Amino acid sequence: MDEDKSILLARVAETAKRFDDMADYMKMRVDNGAPLNPEEREMFSAAFKNSLTIRRHAVRVAVSVADQERQAKNDDKANLATGYKSIVENELSGICLKALDLLKSKLVPTATDGEAKTFYLKMTGDYYRYMAEFAVGDARQRSAEDAKAAYEEGMVEAAANLPITHPVRMGLALNFSVFQHEVLGETQAAIATAKKALEDSREFIPSLPEESKQDVILTCQLLDDNLSLWEPAEAAA
Repeated sequence: MDEDKSILLARVAETAKRFDDMADYMKMRVDNGAPLNPEEREMFSAAFKNSLTIRRHAVRVAVSVADQERQAKNDDKANLATGYKSIVENELSGICLKALDLLKSKLVPTATDGEAKTFYLKMTGDYYRYMAEFAVGDARQRSAEDAKAAYEEGMVEAAANLPITHPVRMGLALNFSVFQHEVLGETQAAIATAKKALEDSREFIPSLPEESKQDVILTCQLLDDNLSLWEPAEAAA
């Protein structure tokens, strides 16, 4: 399928909220070989993220139901909910692996330095992070290590080739800090990552063009919100 057709069908699927289909059409676009333009990058990200979002919610619901039923001594019902959770986790794993295969084999190796490469490295870290959320044992450890490596490579790439306040660089710092806190349990490192992004960027925000200023302000607010939770907890530990 040529580029124009796959993108058109991806837009139709997005409008219809059929995100699994959208992801398939964006995979066709990537397989075509030509680099994605910025709009197509965002479509690629949105397709896979939305495919995951409903399933991540389903896993949380299944866990909650299983816990409630177990507390009520309804072990059969709890086991059913746990079995359903496993089904959804398999779907999550498949989506993550599909995205990661495209990122590692095609998108990251062919990306130009700067925005595109940082974007794809951030996304690589994100999808390994998602896998680490539901994996256990050695599989969780491997996913966490791969996520850390991708995030760290992205941070180096961003520092070398993007302005401090570039939205992709700021978003990477936000996601990396969340990963450090939630997956690695390294809250001090998460605080340091978040604080550095905030301190480095604040003096430049007033001079940003309007189209990127709001994105950066929102990211700064999220970083501030996280710090307001992490710092008191860390001080009390």
